[in-house]
This record gives sequence, structure tokens and C-alpha cells, in this order.
Amino acid sequence: MIKAALIKKGIIAILVLGTVLVLAGWRYGTLQTNRYDSREAEMALRSLLTISDETPGTLDKLVVKWQGDWISNHEEPADMAAQIADQLNIPTVNKLVENGHTVYRSVRDSEDLRIRLNVMERQTGQWYVVVQLESNDAGRERLIQLHKLCAEQLKSMEIQAQWNTALQRSLHTKESKDQLLKLTEASLAGNISMQAKERYTDVTTVAISYEAPELPLMIQSGEHQVQMQMAVHEDKEQQDTRITLGFPLITIEY
Repeated sequence: MIKAALIKKGIIAILVLGTVLVLAGWRYGTLQTNRYDSREAEMALRSLLTISDETPGTLDKLVVKWQGDWISNHEEPADMAAQIADQLNIPTVNKLVENGHTVYRSVRDSEDLRIRLNVMERQTGQWYVVVQLESNDAGRERLIQLHKLCAEQLKSMEIQAQWNTALQRSLHTKESKDQLLKLTEASLAGNISMQAKERYTDVTTVAISYEAPELPLMIQSGEHQVQMQMAVHEDKEQQDTRITLGFPLITIEY
């Protein structure tokens, strides 16, 4: 079990090295998302996006995160990080030291797409690799192709990588957060079988984890499986509402 500390608004940060966020109140189990075949990874992501398109609002943010361990076996981590950066066509990695750990990092920002690479030392000879892809709706297809490339590249480098995805939509609505949640559940239920398992609420947010066996990504949470999380958040300052979906978990702030 991974221990988590409460931050705010139902969001908690968990290890490894702060690379994952999940909703407060959920027990984090073993992530079952190994996808080494690039075609399978592409099809799984497209299927999740097709389902999420049933959610109301405008797609503002789509995030795919690949992460996993790499054992050096006398190979140089700097060379491994440089090879990933080259394949993703992002800038040369920079070597940093954070909290006493060596980190190789590269970031590329464009109008529609952001790519972030972190290769972090966990212990001697063992490294943790994170590739995060982020886009808006305009960069969606480019992100899918990079997701497919990650599946190929990380497999070829013997990185035991797993992936997850989260997306966020915004809209102006007169519906309350609870009403909008029910409407969204009804829309999604037309395509998948889903059963609510755990719930979190506060003044501005309602969030639920679901068992949805038809979906391709899964995490074990206590005695049951979770394939999807959804949060509806009312932003009083921006005067809009955000719907966030995570497969299998929400990994972005809602």
C-alpha cells in the first residue's frame, strides 16, 4: 500500500517522487496497466477517448503518463535519457540534483502539446522513468501518435512501463455538480457498464470511483477493482464547472 498525504480539495500526492496524484480517500493498490504492444496501446487510448467524448463540455486538457523502472546493468542513465529525448524530438536532457537524487529532465512546450521527461535515480543502478504527454483538443492526434511511440520506445529499452490517462472538460451550466454528475453518468452508461464504488464530496466537488470491467486499464482498490474515476468541480472564481475523468485514476488536479 502506498501512503498518501492530504493536500487540498480531495487531492493527495503519492510516491514515486511525487509523480502521481490520486483522489483522497482511495486506497492505492497495484496498477495493472502494462501495455507493451504499440498498436494495443493506441487502440486502448482511442477507446477511452471515444468514451470520454460522451462527457459534456470542451476538452481543455488531455494527459497521458508513462512510468516505470529501469535497471542500468552497467549502462549509463544519461545515454538512456538522451535516447528517449531524441526519439520524442525534445531538447537535450539536463542533469539536476533534487532532494539528493540525480534527475535527467527535458521539457518541450508548444501551443497544443507539452512533453515532459524525467529520469530519476531511486537507488544505485535503479531509475524511475516518467514521460508525460499533455495536449488540448487541437493536439489530440499528435498526442496519440506520441503515446504509440512511447509504447515502442520504452519496450525496446526494457523499461517496465505502465500508463494511465486523465482528461478535463469545462462548461458553463446551471446544473448543480450533483445533477451534472448524474447526467454524465447516464451518458457514459450508454456505452459501458459501470458501478460506483467509492465517493468523495466537499462544498465544490463530488468525485466517484467506478468499476467498469470493459475498460482496458485497472487498479486494485481494497477488495474491488477500479477502472475509472470521475470528479465534477465547481470553480466559483472562473464561474464554470470542470469534469475530470481518470483511467484508471485521476492524475491531474481537478
